[in-house]
Amino acid sequence: MTTPEIHARHEIETETSPSAVYELITDVSLWPVIFRPTVHTQVLERTEHGDRFEIWATVSSGEVNGWRSRRTFDAAGRRVTFRQDHDNPLFGLMGGGWSCLPLPGGRAKVVLEHRFVPPPDQADARERIARTLDANGAAELEALRTVSALPGGIDRWRVTFTESIGLSGPAQAAREFIWDAGRWPERLPHVDGLDLVEQAGGAQDMTMHTRAPDGTVHTTRSIRLPLSDGSIVYKQTRPPRALLGHSGRWDFHTGPSGGTITSTHTFLLDPAGVAEVYGPDVPAEEAAHRVRVALMANSRVTMEHADRYSASVGAP
Repeated sequence: MTTPEIHARHEIETETSPSAVYELITDVSLWPVIFRPTVHTQVLERTEHGDRFEIWATVSSGEVNGWRSRRTFDAAGRRVTFRQDHDNPLFGLMGGGWSCLPLPGGRAKVVLEHRFVPPPDQADARERIARTLDANGAAELEALRTVSALPGGIDRWRVTFTESIGLSGPAQAAREFIWDAGRWPERLPHVDGLDLVEQAGGAQDMTMHTRAPDGTVHTTRSIRLPLSDGSIVYKQTRPPRALLGHSGRWDFHTGPSGGTITSTHTFLLDPAGVAEVYGPDVPAEEAAHRVRVALMANSRVTMEHADRYSASVGAP
């Protein structure tokens, strides 16, 4: 007996144009700082007509699930259709589409549709998938409404920066230091406490308490993933108040002149959060500078301690 295909539909109205929302949907590199469920994306192929990418996202249980999708772009119609490359153990076979429809006054209706065939050997699959799609679909549409309405556009509020240092020991040892976050409270001076949960698929769910220079303690929650190239990516699922989203990456390289460790941050400021944290008269550029300085300071300390650890491991 063939399992019937099931359809789901979610929609929302925005105060911005269909083209503005369409641009956010087509650029999956933005998704980790826009969509709360999205942990990491990696583009495998891309042309003006579509793309193919890998995505890791949290589902309703909090677990991280990964899959590959192909998409087709219809720029004139402001529509994106998608389908997974293969059956997913949690969702079965899934496809769907995004439509950005014009409304009076330059506004847009955004429609997110899914169609899926549940895994045949899971009796509760239909209800479980429906719950996940309801939760993630509603969160993604609300995020599109918020981000598309950012004053001056997303580029005014989004920052990416990278910093690297040379290593005194093997890069693999520095990677071990970064991945072993459970020991950070005893190894890093700015980490006041840390709760770590290892997920079955290899992801880490990490709640960290960080002490700022003024003595205040800030709590963030992140999901971390080890990638096949040895890098470690993460997404803050509970970012600081001034941010809508924050994701990052640790890279480790070994070359003829020695090893390096690189820290990359991407964050998206929240205008309301910026006003609350820094004051209503602080411009976006100044708020971005303050956030960047704080993140860079923590990354620098972490990389320096990873370097010392790698030197101790590599010492004869």
